[in-house]
Amino acid sequence: MNKNYKTALTALLLFLTSLSLNAQLPAPNAFEVSTGHTHLIVPNVAKHREICKLLGAQERSSGRIEALMFPGMFILLREGEPAQPSIATTANHMGFMVNDYNLYKAKLVAVDASFFYDDGEGLILADLPDGVRVEIALDESQQDPIIYHHTHLVAENGEELRQWYLDVFGAEVGERRGLPSALIPGGQVDFLPLQGDLPLPTQGTAIDHIGFEVASLDAFATRMADLGITFDREPACIDEIKLCIAFITDPTGTYIELTQGLAIIK
Repeated sequence: MNKNYKTALTALLLFLTSLSLNAQLPAPNAFEVSTGHTHLIVPNVAKHREICKLLGAQERSSGRIEALMFPGMFILLREGEPAQPSIATTANHMGFMVNDYNLYKAKLVAVDASFFYDDGEGLILADLPDGVRVEIALDESQQDPIIYHHTHLVAENGEELRQWYLDVFGAEVGERRGLPSALIPGGQVDFLPLQGDLPLPTQGTAIDHIGFEVASLDAFATRMADLGITFDREPACIDEIKLCIAFITDPTGTYIELTQGLAIIK
């Protein structure tokens, strides 16, 4: 990493994050669901913690849970070798909105990201070290330097998969750049059309799973039963971390964690 970039950007980061990165997870929708977290598998947790911090995340913790907070989304890191990069899976990339294109382009250079696309004006697709693709899009009107915006999933039939997210999470119908979206407080799930081979399931890969926070896992479990959806891991509360969790998988293979209690992390 270039030392001059790193020194300058770190100083600027400390100033920017002192301004307004204090938001917790948003209030839930009518189904009592909001965005929650994205869980990454990385070879070196310490390295990727610093990458997230340089990009604008704040460290948060609760007991032995250590998280990195962007407005609207927690990032959790697990050490290991990801089986595949995110672009080979159904969870193609995470998207963020920023208010300074040049600053965030420089940040991506500083963390040794590989640029897949850069329009030179306000839209970047880049691969972070070890396989997580991120989208950076410009919104000069936003107050926060960086805000979680979306997770982009690959689907053979985006409208059909969107309907699943509407039914399960109470998402609202949305559209972005002519493609279907499912809107959930804190962000959205967007759906890319399939090009080429079917993407791989996410479990064990760079983006291992995505997560949603629910007010009541018991109520969520009742709704899953009504929809005929089975859990990969039944709801359970873990006293040690003061968190209730469960797992399901969407129809394309995206592994999803449901949490009750993640929103209290500060």
